Amino acid sequence: MSQDNQPTAEQINALQRFASTHGRTWKSKLLDAWLSGRDERMPDGGLLRQVRNQLGPCWLHKAVLPAPAVTHA
Repeated sequence: MSQDNQPTAEQINALQRFASTHGRTWKSKLLDAWLSGRDERMPDGGLLRQVRNQLGPCWLHKAVLPAPAVTHA
């Protein structure tokens, strides 16, 4: 876990991918996956489970993700 109870860069990337896939209700969808255990079978499931175990649902409620980095081809 990174300092100050914040996700690592790798965990942030996983959260950003999840949010991008699930739209504006991504937090409720992730919480539902955490509570049901479905996160285990999701892409980035291991990283998402790390966030749950290290930071918890309270962190998710107030989380604000940075904008994904833009890569130029």
